[in-house]
Amino acid sequence: MRRLALLVGGLVVLVGLWAFGARVTTAQVHSNDADIALVDNCDPATFNATRPLCTQTPHKLDTTFAEFQALLFSQLAANIIGHPAWQFSPGYISIRAGQTVRAINAGGEDHTFTEVAAFGGGLVPPLNGVNGPAGTVPLVPAPACSSSTIVPSGETVQVAGLAPGVHKFQCCIHPWMRAVVDVEH
Repeated sequence: MRRLALLVGGLVVLVGLWAFGARVTTAQVHSNDADIALVDNCDPATFNATRPLCTQTPHKLDTTFAEFQALLFSQLAANIIGHPAWQFSPGYISIRAGQTVRAINAGGEDHTFTEVAAFGGGLVPPLNGVNGPAGTVPLVPAPACSSSTIVPSGETVQVAGLAPGVHKFQCCIHPWMRAVVDVEH
């Protein structure tokens, strides 16, 4: 009998976790919260050794500049990969027509939130893969990056009036930081 009670209890917990998980994963679809966080994990002490790149934030930022550089490339790919702590979160949202998207720079570095026709490279040649390891194919800069606007650490940019359809956004400094905004009718 005790074994049956444990099995039933375990099943209840699993069903509850499944239901909660399904709810969390769809939270950004047709959400009233059209926020995208621009995040990074730059360690101010090492990133600022040569010039100011990283602002101190209330959050602990601890990826050293050497760690950042070590994860820019992978032996499994011919192009730049980028450090996974530098990202747009979430990377996909679905909104209703008329909603305003807010891109909030929650990291320590400057970023951009630039709409591009196609994902590509950015404004910083080494972060596009230029002079990378042998065999690296550099990213071709996205044309829209030539007129991108910097979003300083702690600042927010709002994007309103997006037409129905799929819109691609990337950081023109760290080009692997990308998001898709799907505007529904």
